[in-house]
Amino acid sequence: MSSRHRQSAARPAHSRPSGATASSSSRPTIAPSLPPYKKPSYPLTPAAQHKLRRLKGGTGSQTSFARKELCKKAEENITQIAGTINDQLRDREERVARRRKKWEQGHRVEEQEAEERGLKELHESVDQMTRRLEEGMRAAIDAGEAAQRLDEVINWLRDSAPGQLQNQYDTQMSQQPTQSQSQRRQRRHGDGEDGENGEDEQEEDSSPGPTPLTQNRVTLTGLGEMFSERLDRKKNEYTSFSHGARYAKNNSYIGFKAMVHDAKYGDDGPPMPHADTWFTEHDSPAPGITATQGDADDDDDIIMDRATVSTRCPLTFQQFKDPYTSKKCPHTFEKNAILEFIRRSQTRIGGNGRGPGERAIQCPVNGCDEIISASDLYEDVVLVRKIKRMQAAEAQGAEDSEPEDDDVQDEPRTFPDGSGGEGGWSWPEGVKAGTKQ
Repeated sequence: MSSRHRQSAARPAHSRPSGATASSSSRPTIAPSLPPYKKPSYPLTPAAQHKLRRLKGGTGSQTSFARKELCKKAEENITQIAGTINDQLRDREERVARRRKKWEQGHRVEEQEAEERGLKELHESVDQMTRRLEEGMRAAIDAGEAAQRLDEVINWLRDSAPGQLQNQYDTQMSQQPTQSQSQRRQRRHGDGEDGENGEDEQEEDSSPGPTPLTQNRVTLTGLGEMFSERLDRKKNEYTSFSHGARYAKNNSYIGFKAMVHDAKYGDDGPPMPHADTWFTEHDSPAPGITATQGDADDDDDIIMDRATVSTRCPLTFQQFKDPYTSKKCPHTFEKNAILEFIRRSQTRIGGNGRGPGERAIQCPVNGCDEIISASDLYEDVVLVRKIKRMQAAEAQGAEDSEPEDDDVQDEPRTFPDGSGGEGGWSWPEGVKAGTKQ
């Protein structure tokens, strides 16, 4: 009986912990708080320096290459889209201009109001989209500059951080005995100690032993703090520049502006405004600029037209198929020919102790002394457009100069805008309807 009584009396006591456990398990788990951050007190060990050197990122790494390629692709796509929408607007303007002549003669006058309204709406839409694309181009350039800054800071961290931490440590350690002695002298002076006690203190100072607990702790700048501070400083330096300094000399931005200008005006329009006029003093795009301002003889104002643009490569003497232009001089070459020329060169530039440098040549055009490398060449999309128009004009001129056979009846031709005509001519590839020749 006593045994059964003890068992029954123990049951309620046994059920309490399970209730407590269930109650505690239903409570939300609170993450333990981390101790406050303390700056490092010692320089990097050899193992830590090795890990720092293996840090991913920096110039030449796959992540760096991927970031820059994304920015480059964005810049190319933005430029192409801007050219396409302004090409379409110009085609529409020229089509409406042709129809205005018919409307003035009383033909299909009922279409005029709808056509004029549609043209106005398209003009407003394209202008708005072009402004947004220009903002996107500046953002893509900024992203590319940010990627470059990140590479530079990572490279700096690898090269300079270990030495900087060691210098900080050595400096603070050299100041520790001086600070301790100065503090003890101040205490002795305040307590009015006599010279005998002072001699005891001097003997104590010079005696070896463990570092006293009252000694100041060495505090070094952490790697994360170094990285953030330098990255912020580089960013602030970049953003302190005006928009003109950031973008007016950037090849991608120049290509964007040139593409939009060429799509709007073609060969017969005004010259592209000088880069100095692209932004106002408030860093906003200057409105309504359609001609170069300032001295018309300025050497920086390069106006390309049929008289100054050659359609043949100076190396192959063949018609351009894939023209590449130098950033350093206004000369263009066939891509494969100039790159092969550079690959065979024994001259190298830009090594700076980090490698042999890249191959380079003197510009093959007679009278040009510029030294160019593969990185100095780019596909000039605007020049490609101009060359294609010139080649199309030459082809049309050659066709028009051929003697006509009176016994052969030409089939009616249809233009891309739907209008009819005589002969079998059609628009060449890459040339849009309505482009002036």
